[in-house]
Amino acid sequence: MKSPSISVAALCAALAVAGCNQPDHVDAFSTESVDLQLLSPSPGYKEAPAADAAMAPAADAAAAAGSPARTAPTQVPAGAQIAYSYRYGVEVPADRATDLMRRHEAACTRAGPTVCQVLESESRRHGRDSVSASLELRAAPGWLTTFRATLEADAEQAGGRIAAASTESEDLTRSLTDTAARLRALTTLRDRLQALLATRSAPLEQLLATERELARVQGELDATQSALTAMRTRVAMSHVSLSYRSAQQFAPDNAFTPVKQALTGSLAAFMGTLGAIIYALATLLPLLLVLGPLVWLGWKHRRKIRLGKKAKASSPDSAGEGGQS
Repeated sequence: MKSPSISVAALCAALAVAGCNQPDHVDAFSTESVDLQLLSPSPGYKEAPAADAAMAPAADAAAAAGSPARTAPTQVPAGAQIAYSYRYGVEVPADRATDLMRRHEAACTRAGPTVCQVLESESRRHGRDSVSASLELRAAPGWLTTFRATLEADAEQAGGRIAAASTESEDLTRSLTDTAARLRALTTLRDRLQALLATRSAPLEQLLATERELARVQGELDATQSALTAMRTRVAMSHVSLSYRSAQQFAPDNAFTPVKQALTGSLAAFMGTLGAIIYALATLLPLLLVLGPLVWLGWKHRRKIRLGKKAKASSPDSAGEGGQS
């Protein structure tokens, strides 16, 4: 009869030997604890095909829209899983910035959560003539292509323009492959631990150790599944960030533009220096009001003592001169 001190690792090792001929299984277990041996693809592993057509890059259709500033990177390898992120800066009159942001938010909401999702929207007013707003979206490539094609027209219709546009991409092919391989390995290990609990009779200590290991593996499995889902979502739906800011007028640059900019900058520097002087005077004035009289009284007292010493020093000399005469 086996001793109760035999660890659960011995049972796991025996089960691993029995199933070593099965594909995509864990090869062996540690002699001290149940451990993973297949957290990365095996040498013979082949990458899985792309998920579906909805996860293709949004840049191919966007490039046909025609705007060079909004064209996504080209020459994407076949089967690559690319996550795209777009940023736009829109300048519109102060009284139309919030309305344009709300129009874009409403268009995303009408498309439905499976096509477009509003992640965040915000608008702020700074005084009467300064307004800023921002909108964060996650959208499918088809809807996003149409939205990007009409974005410039919407800005011009509101009396503004697209002042900035940028595109960022991240290749998630390797991360998706590695995470999927880890998920399969964790699933295999979980199934083996469940079978071990269901079919083997062992001392209570070993059963408890197996249950703890099963709970740990299940936690890692859930976390890996969540990470894989998040990466697939980033590939299937691109991220869009729009910022709206107010502008008084949109005049083309001319020969006097540098002079205007220099005058504006000089005025700002002058007013900044004047403000610093005012702050300094406001800070030093209480000290001058308190310390000024004390310094003046001390100087007056010291002068009085000095005059008294001079008077005493000169009095014997004058008395001696009177006696000699």
